[in-house]
Amino acid sequence: MELANLRRKFIPAVEEILDLCRITDELIDKEKFQIYMATIWGNAVLDPEKTGINENQLELLHEFLNEEIVRVVGKGSTVTGCYEFIVSKSGEECLARLQITQMHKKFLYHFARLILHREIESDR
Repeated sequence: MELANLRRKFIPAVEEILDLCRITDELIDKEKFQIYMATIWGNAVLDPEKTGINENQLELLHEFLNEEIVRVVGKGSTVTGCYEFIVSKSGEECLARLQITQMHKKFLYHFARLILHREIESDR
């Protein structure tokens, strides 16, 4: 699957996420968006087939997600940056504001540890 095909396959999911993160027609909750994108990436890595791709296509999905993150969050934003946000003070506050479950937080922190190559407190 090339990037254009993967883009067609996943753009409806990204559009749905944008709708969930939309505050007004012009304003998107970028913090919430980053949590959703980190969740998509974690789920894809955990079980690519369940996401509709195979393991060999993870690199393309990563590229696509980075493009969408830049489009919404801004230049220089990446999947890795989403995990950096999640483990920051602002990220922790956002997780609390959105009432993210403890299980979901553990999932996000697990991938943050893997991606950021550092110890993250799992009891946050």
